[in-house]
Amino acid sequence: MSEPTEARLQMAGHWLQIGHPERALSELQGLWGDGALDYRAYLFRGAALHALDRNTEAIDVLRDGLGHHGPFLPLLQILAAALRAEGRLPEAEAALLQGLSLNPNDPDLLLGYAMVCLSAGQAEKASALVERAASQAPESAQVSAARAQVAFALGKDRDMHRHSEKALSADPEDPAARALHGTSAMLTGDPNAGYRSLASAAAADPGDADLREAAREARLANHPLMRPLRPFQRFNPLVVWIGAVAVIYGLRLAGLWPLAVVATVGWFTFCVYSWVAPPLLRRWINRNW
Repeated sequence: MSEPTEARLQMAGHWLQIGHPERALSELQGLWGDGALDYRAYLFRGAALHALDRNTEAIDVLRDGLGHHGPFLPLLQILAAALRAEGRLPEAEAALLQGLSLNPNDPDLLLGYAMVCLSAGQAEKASALVERAASQAPESAQVSAARAQVAFALGKDRDMHRHSEKALSADPEDPAARALHGTSAMLTGDPNAGYRSLASAAAADPGDADLREAAREARLANHPLMRPLRPFQRFNPLVVWIGAVAVIYGLRLAGLWPLAVVATVGWFTFCVYSWVAPPLLRRWINRNW
């Protein structure tokens, strides 16, 4: 292979590694002959297209690469990710199982399979796969992030927060790790940290509409005017209602009518505030976002 071709391939890999998939594609467009058929050309092009959410194109490129080079594990891994993004879960599972038949302990393939299982609602199976990956790469930030996602699916908010903090500490600039940390912080009652992480993740990936919406909601929850409503954020609203009613009736039964009246008026005011304040704040935040 000529030196210019090798330089183009290395530069494409560099752009991909630092988060510029569109530049990677530009480098790859200049390849021809044997260079265009190199396994890295297929790998980098497929990965760049997947990063740009052009998953249908990525799938065609990666399958073409597998046709030329056989079952190469990185190609299978990215192919499965692109198929999962398109909702083609059985095909994604088949690609991962093909890779795992060649290397049953590959942590990247195990984590990819776990994400497919999560998408299919199989959280327990996903958890087992993540722990298998952890036995091969215990210090991996990807393992910590996958553990956080599994904990979220299982409703284990504190476990999610713990694992997301570990993933974030391993790579503080990773938008996905910041998004996980922000979500877990919101779920465990820390809207300040939640908003900071989600806003940072949304700024790093402005094309992600779901992430922008999560950051807006975190900003709403973190607003000073929402502080009186923190009980509804931290506890089940039904539990808060039952607790308030129990206090009011307890005061009445104890003969403390003046306090019962004050508590009733306060609770009614709190309820009206909880109905009025969030929609008004949301409109103001959306107008200025």
